[in-house]
Amino acid sequence: LLMSIMKQWYQRRVRGVIGAKIILFKEMHDEQIKIELDLNNITELTPSEEDPEETPPQYLPSFIIDISKPRGKLLFKCNYHMSTEEQYVANVDQYVISEVAFVRPGQADDDAFTTDFGNLDLVLIREFENYLQRRGIDAEFSSALFEMSSALEHSNYVQFLKNVR
Repeated sequence: LLMSIMKQWYQRRVRGVIGAKIILFKEMHDEQIKIELDLNNITELTPSEEDPEETPPQYLPSFIIDISKPRGKLLFKCNYHMSTEEQYVANVDQYVISEVAFVRPGQADDDAFTTDFGNLDLVLIREFENYLQRRGIDAEFSSALFEMSSALEHSNYVQFLKNVR
């Protein structure tokens, strides 16, 4: 599944001693779609209250979807959703959009107005979600990206341990 999903995307991994990123590119009509996941910007989950010392730390990555068009670009800041039934296992079939911004041509990403995705009108939320699905950013893609990030994080961690010996 991972390979079939990722074949649609040109991928380039940027690795460094300090950080690790997954950057995926795709062109569709007049759009350039970039997804960037930085393993250094991950969220640590709270350990189990039942036995916090026995629960190993778990992390969830966040990522940015950047869709550039001639008249500007949309930025979606996303992270993985936590299921309430399995508090310490990521529901990798679903990512959550936390913020969205529109960046005018020539404007810096940080200067664009950003709004909380949950504050948008429900019709607009559904339209944005459908917009992303039509571009292949769906549950299967989300699962494949999570799997790829987990493998890269593990690989970088092992390399880190070898380097500090």
